[in-house]
Amino acid sequence: MTNAVLEQYDSGTPISEGTLGHLTPEQDAALRDLWTRLLDLLPTPALDPLSAPTPSPASASSLSPSPSPAPSAPLPATAKRTSRLRLPGTTASASSSASLSQLPSSSADKPHASNSSNSGGWFGFGAAKTEPTAFRQLVGEVAPASSRPPERAAIDAGARPALTMREAFWSTVLCDNPDVLLLRFLRARKWRPDDALAMLVACLRWRQTEDVDRLVWTGESQLNLALMRSGVGAMHRTDRIGQPVLYVPVRLNDPKAQPPEHMVDYTVYLMEVARVVLHPPVEKVCLLVDTTDMSMSNMDWNFFRTFLTYLEHYYPECLGLVLIYNASWVFHGLWKLIRPLLDPVVASKVHFAADQKELQRFIAPENLPLEYGGTGNFSYTYAMPEEKENAPMFDVMARDSAAAAHLAACDEFETATRAWAAAVTTAASQPDQSPDVDARRNAAASGVVAASKAMDKFCRARTQYHRTGIIAADMAVNWTP
Repeated sequence: MTNAVLEQYDSGTPISEGTLGHLTPEQDAALRDLWTRLLDLLPTPALDPLSAPTPSPASASSLSPSPSPAPSAPLPATAKRTSRLRLPGTTASASSSASLSQLPSSSADKPHASNSSNSGGWFGFGAAKTEPTAFRQLVGEVAPASSRPPERAAIDAGARPALTMREAFWSTVLCDNPDVLLLRFLRARKWRPDDALAMLVACLRWRQTEDVDRLVWTGESQLNLALMRSGVGAMHRTDRIGQPVLYVPVRLNDPKAQPPEHMVDYTVYLMEVARVVLHPPVEKVCLLVDTTDMSMSNMDWNFFRTFLTYLEHYYPECLGLVLIYNASWVFHGLWKLIRPLLDPVVASKVHFAADQKELQRFIAPENLPLEYGGTGNFSYTYAMPEEKENAPMFDVMARDSAAAAHLAACDEFETATRAWAAAVTTAASQPDQSPDVDARRNAAASGVVAASKAMDKFCRARTQYHRTGIIAADMAVNWTP
């Protein structure tokens, strides 16, 4: 049986079906339907609270139940961020431990003592250990003070966390073409608009509840320094079909080296940064999981289950290929436990690369680091934040101006999209209308992207990929700066 995911590397032609500019008439109709439903849900700003429709049974996840809050249930204006280690459908009190009890326990599940002495216990035995400084140390604690973004409490209303459905949606779109985002959810739900809408709104609610915008705003300043320096999840160049490659050397992962919530924050950050470097026609990433010299102590089952759930529910259709490199007998045993957790579509994207020659089937030698048999002289080093790199975030007047321009662009796109969605029923009687409507909407989409890019520096802290020149000031991506 052929695997379309692998075949695209042999042919050199990426899969484009169902992506922007490559829709069948049926898929185009589904996209128009979804936009019509979504626009009907977008309330007037500052009036209606964010709410989520109850997902239909057809949208049930293979990993965990989809969130199903009561329709029109208001979201608190100051929802506090709790540990991100929760699966969809669970409450703050129902932590991930209940949902993850079927997986093997990990040493990361055990609490760490904080600032405790060695006294206590029988002759010191059983005493709590002193927590090392690096366990909770954040980048912002050692980076130059002037590099840190402003406190969120000090920002103006134009950059506050999204409260309405409309604000939440446009905050989530970021620098994407709006159609790209909706097509991800349509593909994930097999082109069923009802299910795609339920999945999208559940994603918006998760982003609001967990305050993902805050993570985008604060950036690396609030991330674990040791994790940033580890190189786990580092992006380096692209595979043979242009997808950015994220390297995960499992042996460098130590679940006991940081609090679990730090690891999840770091992972969400990586996903958000990956979204910035994805531009059509490249819409997915390649994950290279290096299992060389790994052991069971490197595995964190709670985190792994949460990662899979986030990937399926909140970042659908962002994963192009998973390369398992140099898999040991340990990992082959783990794979038997992991595979049943994966959606069949995700499982089809997993490929075992036994050696460096097999890796080069997917990644050209010039894009591979030397340790993987390539010719690229790449060694990961974390680029620390620089003095005043986030100065634009303090410029309230410029930020307000950019936010107003972005809002105007979103207004124009919504108006153009309503006309576009309705044009399919009127084009037969008014044949000249549809081309004009399409042109207006395409221009409006470009306007949203341009306005989003112009606003990015005011609402997103700079990343190491900005500092190293991979992400340029105009948001263009250059993997060989």
